Amino acid sequence: MGLEIDAAPDRSPARWRARRPAWLRMPAPVSLAQSQRTLPWRVIFAQAASIWLATRIAYAILTWYLPLAIGGQGPSTHPFSLYTLIRRWTYWDGHAYIVLAQGGYNHINDTVYFPLFPGLIKIVSTLIGSHWITAALLISNLAALLAYFGVAALAAQIAPAGRERRVARTAVLLFATYPLGFFLVAAYSDGLFAGLAALTLLFSMRRDWRWAAAVGILAGLCRPVAPALILPLAWEALQRYRELRAEMPIRQALRQMAPAVPAVLGPIIGIGLYACYLWLRFGSPFTFVLAESHWAHFFLLPLFSIPVAIVGFFGLHAQTTLQMRVFLDLAPIVAAVILTFAAIRRAPVALTLYMLCLLFLVTSEPIDFTDLFISGGRYMIAAAPLFVIFAGRLARSEWLLPILLWSGALLQALLAIYFLQYGWIV
Repeated sequence: MGLEIDAAPDRSPARWRARRPAWLRMPAPVSLAQSQRTLPWRVIFAQAASIWLATRIAYAILTWYLPLAIGGQGPSTHPFSLYTLIRRWTYWDGHAYIVLAQGGYNHINDTVYFPLFPGLIKIVSTLIGSHWITAALLISNLAALLAYFGVAALAAQIAPAGRERRVARTAVLLFATYPLGFFLVAAYSDGLFAGLAALTLLFSMRRDWRWAAAVGILAGLCRPVAPALILPLAWEALQRYRELRAEMPIRQALRQMAPAVPAVLGPIIGIGLYACYLWLRFGSPFTFVLAESHWAHFFLLPLFSIPVAIVGFFGLHAQTTLQMRVFLDLAPIVAAVILTFAAIRRAPVALTLYMLCLLFLVTSEPIDFTDLFISGGRYMIAAAPLFVIFAGRLARSEWLLPILLWSGALLQALLAIYFLQYGWIV
């Protein structure tokens, strides 16, 4: 009678991966055919362009009739200047961008404004003449069209088959009616960065590394929060590598992944180009970091900065304009944190990583002032994934979606009127 020998336990990596808890398992990579599936590009662009055109017409009417909103008790017989009304869209940071386009970087404190937006203003002004305000508003509004298309395309990319058009349209409507979306009309760089960020995420999810690298570099030249794109790009590159590794040896898979390297480094390359210019101009590549202290920024982990900001908000006198102003910056950030974690299980990992990195960068440098997150609400214009992720569910809502759209549009109009009166929204 032979002895029975127990089989050696299977300790292969594949079996270990199969026995891991569900929360430790990496999701299966999306196939190349699925990630590069054909989308109704013309319809997506037409939807984005039509909504963009409708909002531009609405803001043209609002600007034209602004004297009625800010006038006295009776109608005035004095004519108003259309140029003066249009110039109101260049208040605050818009004026700073125009000054940079006109004279370049002459002071260290101005280096916090990244060069892409003023550079485009300079280029357009050479084509149309020294109409700096026209050039700035032309760039910002065309950048808004880019942002609308980027949001629509990204929404269609993650939408279920057959629902791309409806989800894309809903995402753009949510994006267009975001209460602080009037900054997409003003001479600000937020629309430009939102469009570049959305397209960078789109190209990475479609494994189009060359376009992802090109757009990522431009994003790095546009805003200092561009490093929020690095982890999403790296994640998508890793997913493509996992798919290739299942089909070919390591060396061949790495060779296939070579174009993804400049894509992952694109935002850093863009910031590095700006840093090289500052090195030549001011003698230090980190001038824009040092200049943050001039604007009273300091480093504090979000684990502490967000609770401190919330406590500070409730410590203000209730029903004052200061408390309402702080709410405009704090509420979007808190809402973005809640929505990001609420969708963490069903959202694409790349979009979640981007939101977490963006929120970290925005909330880790508060300002030593009553409003710790000054401009925080405006920075959330770049939170395109939130509009994209929740567009799928809201597209089927017959009651919630109209309420969100109409209330958002109304609040946006009121805030825009306040801004055009030189109201303190920056």
